[in-house]
Amino acid sequence: MKLTLQQIANGEEEIVLRYRKMTPEISRLIARMNQETMTLFGKYEEEQYCISPGEIYYFESVDERLFAYTKTHALQMAMTLVEAENLLSESGFFRCNKSMVLNVDRVIAVKSEMGNRINATLDNGEHVMISRHYARAFRELLQRGGRNDA
Repeated sequence: MKLTLQQIANGEEEIVLRYRKMTPEISRLIARMNQETMTLFGKYEEEQYCISPGEIYYFESVDERLFAYTKTHALQMAMTLVEAENLLSESGFFRCNKSMVLNVDRVIAVKSEMGNRINATLDNGEHVMISRHYARAFRELLQRGGRNDA
């Protein structure tokens, strides 16, 4: 694939993607660009915050409420865990247990645990456990380069 970059002095920035056939690689690139322009809204201490999906380490469902964990906040989201999973699955988010959706781009190390579980270390030092139910799909996802191919 050829990449051409051109700096402009003024005018609107534009990305043009030319392809003969839609491939999984091109689909992942499009999903990544959409993720960068997507804005999610979460609530923290009665204030609304705008965040991009890339800022989120993981979503967790606690007492029927969904929280998005970033470097500095745990934001309450106005969606369900299933909605977050469906919205962001093509952008590197993965359902890792019954109450959590993980941003795979934030994983820096993995370690197999007893019971076919996986201990994933995030770039902020936190550890997230991938349950045995999701472990096989997670390993396959890592082999594909960290992207869900729908």
